[in-house]
Formats: sequence, structure tokens, C-alpha cells
Amino acid sequence: MKRSFTVQTAIARSAEDVFNAILAPDALTAYFVDRTSGALEAGKRIVWTWEEWGDYPVEVDEVVPFSRISLRLNTTDWKKSETNSYDVRVLFEIEELEPGRTMLKISESGWHDDAEGIKASYDNCGGWQHMADCAKAWMEHGIDLRKTYAPEEG
Repeated sequence: MKRSFTVQTAIARSAEDVFNAILAPDALTAYFVDRTSGALEAGKRIVWTWEEWGDYPVEVDEVVPFSRISLRLNTTDWKKSETNSYDVRVLFEIEELEPGRTMLKISESGWHDDAEGIKASYDNCGGWQHMADCAKAWMEHGIDLRKTYAPEEG
């Protein structure tokens, strides 16, 4: 598979925990989206919702327990193109490096090689890195990076 980009981070949790944090709606809403229409299941269309950005549907192509999840997003549905509507592949790869330490890799491929596609791929690259960082902060420390925390007054 040709990949437009890959982001990654190691998370101090098992592969099963990392996999479930992406798959399960109650986990995903704890650190990444405001709402989801359901769990990621092969053959399903799931809508992720962010209050500030709206609804973003994904088509779930493959779910391999504790190792990979493959999705498709449409450039028009994801507000990345007004002129070209095409699908982009998103691949989550989960690899346990050692007990309690797992590498999460998120890749996208299929962006058109024009100015609009390049900009959109860069925007999404940042978004997926943000998701990986948010998952790490939530799973390791119980912190939701989407929220603003005020320092304690002292």
C-alpha cells in the first residue's frame, strides 16, 4: 500500500487496550471525538462528531483484533475537497512491542497529488498525530488533551 504519511507513538498499555481505545465508542469519546454513531465494525459506516467541526463519516473496511483497523474517508464528506470526491484509506496498526508497551501507527494513502490534496493530507496528518497524542495522554495519565486545564492557584 502506498502511504501518503504515517504518524506513530508508543503507548504504555497492552495492544488489546490500545485497540479497544480506538474501537469502543465510550473510549473514543473520552479523548478524541465528542460523539460516535457506534463501534468500528467491518462493513459499517460510522459517523464521528466534533462539536466545533461537525459530522465526519468513515467506512470500516477491516477490523483485525488487537492489530489493525482499516477505514475509508471521502474527501467531500470530510470537507477536504469541493471539486474532487474520492476515498482516502486510513490504517491503524497496533503492535505490542513488549508487555504493556504498544506502538500505534496511523497511516493515510490515496490523496491526489494536487495543491488541494497535499493541503488536505497535511491537515489530516496533524489530526491523526493529535489523536495518537490524545490516546497516549488519556490511556497513560487519564488526561483529555481536548480540555483546557487551569493551573492550580497557589
